[in-house]
Amino acid sequence: MKYAVIMAGGIGTRFWPASRKEHPKQFLDVFGDGTLIQNTVARLQGLVPPERCLIVTHERYV
Repeated sequence: MKYAVIMAGGIGTRFWPASRKEHPKQFLDVFGDGTLIQNTVARLQGLVPPERCLIVTHERYV
């Protein structure tokens, strides 16, 4: 039984000014095909079922 844990807690200071405390890098659509979190979950398809993908982030982004 596999699980994937996606760490998405940073504020993305290296992506400034696109990334800010209120809208961190994990929620940016950098490549024009979804947010970084969405792209990460998509890359895991076929390896780990979506219901076993856990995203760990700060409570303000829940």
